[in-house]
Amino acid sequence: MDEVPLRAVVIGSGVGGAAAALLLAHAGIPTLLAEKGRRLGGSAAAYERDSFRVDTGTHMLCRGEEGPLGDVLRRVGQGDAIAFRQSSEPAALSFAGPARGGRDAERGGRVVLPADHRRLAASALELARALELTPLEAARAARLLAHATAMRDVDLAACDDVTAEAYAARFLPRTAAAARLGGLLGLPLLLPGSEASAGEALFSLRRLARSGRQSYPEGGAARVPDVFCRLAREHGAVVRTDTTVRRVLVQARRVRGVELEDGTTLPARVVVSTAGLLPTVAGLVGEPHFPEAYVARARALTPQPRQAQVKIGLRRRLVAAGALAGLGGGGGDGAPALPFYCLAPTRFDPSLAPPGHELLCACAVSGASGGASPGAPAATADELLRALAGAVPGLLSAALFVDGVDGSPGNGRGEARVPGGELAAGTAQTPGQVGRARPAVHTPVRGLYLAGRAAGGRGAGMELAASSAMECVDRILVDLGRDLGVPAPPALSDIAGDLLGRAAASTVSWITRPRG
Repeated sequence: MDEVPLRAVVIGSGVGGAAAALLLAHAGIPTLLAEKGRRLGGSAAAYERDSFRVDTGTHMLCRGEEGPLGDVLRRVGQGDAIAFRQSSEPAALSFAGPARGGRDAERGGRVVLPADHRRLAASALELARALELTPLEAARAARLLAHATAMRDVDLAACDDVTAEAYAARFLPRTAAAARLGGLLGLPLLLPGSEASAGEALFSLRRLARSGRQSYPEGGAARVPDVFCRLAREHGAVVRTDTTVRRVLVQARRVRGVELEDGTTLPARVVVSTAGLLPTVAGLVGEPHFPEAYVARARALTPQPRQAQVKIGLRRRLVAAGALAGLGGGGGDGAPALPFYCLAPTRFDPSLAPPGHELLCACAVSGASGGASPGAPAATADELLRALAGAVPGLLSAALFVDGVDGSPGNGRGEARVPGGELAAGTAQTPGQVGRARPAVHTPVRGLYLAGRAAGGRGAGMELAASSAMECVDRILVDLGRDLGVPAPPALSDIAGDLLGRAAASTVSWITRPRG
């Protein structure tokens, strides 16, 4: 086995793959990044349309340089290589108007959410009204938010195997109220509250709220993998597009290299796959190379559902928010409206569109079936567009183009398929698939690792992928016998402040705990 050179092959150039390639190259390991598409970035790539620079994916807001994306850059001494911008307009929630009646129906029941959680109380009353909570339920919901913010990590982990809706029900006995608040908590994971893990959802919300920042990369989401790949090249990595890995070569449960689609064989001792757990096990490697229990686990996992997406270029600005989330509600025919998440990248970087124009990137919040509720049929781009039009008056008349991820036929608005709009392969962040139960970044095949949204990491969106990449590379270096180094000890003042903060948080968490 020693004749196999120490080379790493990373499959996929999304945020997770690009970050892994950069960190491996920085560690001095000869690295090849293989991207099957024509452009780098995977689901974080971009395309040009009518002078708009459009993200192929729909990405969650992030903490910018304070989060995992900044951590990756700091590890390679390039902390300022990506500029992150904040929007002057905070995020907002939109509730389906038709069921509400009156003036609320016209404006869609919008509630502004400030970036700083300390200012959330100012919106609490308006949020409670929009969620249709009674005064007593509003007080209980406020206790829930306070409890979630103050919980210790060990208490948060105890919520990993509980759905967001079930967690909300601990505070709100009324089913409809718990469902609405659970839907709000599940938004960061792009899952309905009935399926999202409460622990993972609260972890993501708390991190974003405590940072007081709602950030997005200057130049769009594609800027992240582009910069990671550029820096990887500077550290000696080879980055190739239009390069498909047909299979991973394994002998005696050890990686020997990869075979490309053109038949080329590349010897390697390390392979990092971002293709997803089951596609890696059953497709790239082959199930016979793994223990039966591992294969069974891979097959039992629920993948991140495939969500309908639309990209809309507007001739004028209509959305006074950096991001808009629709929690649905009653439609005019009594049917629930489709929950959605919509990002306005031009609110962070106006250069992504012509002057005075606006870009919207939206996706449906759907469950395992692809629909808004268990067993519901998969949502379509047309249904998502109707939900957005209900939340943003004048949307359709101002649209220059609408690109749909499912290839909906044109309706006179220039609809087309989103180029490369397939979402990244990931493991749904549901109970039993997060925290300690999340698939590990290492596998039973020596030298085979997983990164991206399929294994390891915590958080949501690009931050989850970057967190997974760092965990993956740390494991690779440990397996290779490398010294990860010892972090500098914290200052005494930092230790004291942390202890006081933990004590205060524990007190608040105990006071605000759910009561029977």
